[in-house]
This record gives sequence, structure tokens and C-alpha cells, in this order.
Amino acid sequence: MQAAAKKWQVDGYIGIGGSVKRAFLLLGILGLSGIGQAYAERGDQFWLLKGGMLWVSSDDPDTLNTLGLTYGYGITQGISLELDYDRSFAGGAYRQDAEKGEYKTWLISGNLAYRHRLYSDIYAKAKLGYSYGGLSRSSDTKANRDDAVDGVNGSLGLGYLAGALVGTSTTFELFYTRHTKDISSVMLGVNLTF
Repeated sequence: MQAAAKKWQVDGYIGIGGSVKRAFLLLGILGLSGIGQAYAERGDQFWLLKGGMLWVSSDDPDTLNTLGLTYGYGITQGISLELDYDRSFAGGAYRQDAEKGEYKTWLISGNLAYRHRLYSDIYAKAKLGYSYGGLSRSSDTKANRDDAVDGVNGSLGLGYLAGALVGTSTTFELFYTRHTKDISSVMLGVNLTF
């Protein structure tokens, strides 16, 4: 039984690896496209690649590893509209009594974001919006479940403008998001423009 479980894990990660490689390739192309930095001015557009950890409160599963992408459009200095997409790619296993399984999730969020510069290169960020997505739960003893999830979401975070490190418009953002009443995450976002 353990050998079968170990084989499944290896096969699962190899299968996932192809989609992760495709995601990084797409995000690399977007990064090379020259769209402006994540600290947006009026009319600016930006892409932010992000990775992190996501928690689901029901059944106490392991942390889910996620990849995501944010598209933003600057309305005024410090205020932007942002569209986020996040998807889990590993983790999420749970065990309860005689049952075990795995969670997977994807989320799309529309947000209004506000940035306030704290120092010359550091800013605080707050986002408020609405999330919609799917939460699937596999089980070895019960029927698998696919649930729609939605709700008001909010984020708080810090950003760092690291132009001197990599390029004139490189940005790093670290933020906590409460997506729905059952789902929250911590993400690190990186915007690279050359």
C-alpha cells in the first residue's frame, strides 16, 4: 500500500511538473513583454507572478501550494483595479478517522487595490474585492465533491520597489488574503520588466 502511495506521489508531481513549467513559461513571456511595474500610475498596466501557500479551514488539510497571476490597471497614483487568478498545484492532503483524500482549489478575484508609500522604496497595500472559484475534495471512502466558493475578499501586504536590484521596474509584494470564509493565503508576488 505504501509503495502504491509513493508511486502516486511521484507520478502526480511529474504530471504536475509539466503544467507548472508551462505556467512559468507563460509568466516569463508576460514578464518580458515590457508592461509597467506593479506600483501603477494612472493608465499603467502590470502583470504580477505570485506563488505561495493557501489554507482551507474544513477537514484541516495540509497547506496547498499555489501559483497565481495578477493583472492590474492603474486608475490614479496608488489606486488600481486588479484581476487575480490563483490555482493550487500540490499539497492539500487530509486524513480523518478512516477517511483520507486531497483538496484542490482555483480562484478568480476582482479587486480595488490601494497603495500607500511608506518609504522611498516600500509601500503598504490593501485590496478589497470579490472571489469566485472551485474547491474540490477527493475521498477514498465517500463521493468526491466539487463546490463553488465565492465571497468578499480582502488583502493586506507590503511591497518593495527593487529597481536598483534587477531593473528599473521590478516589484516584490508579500500579502495575506482572506478569499472566502473558508480559504485564506499568503503570497509573494514578483513583477519583472526588462
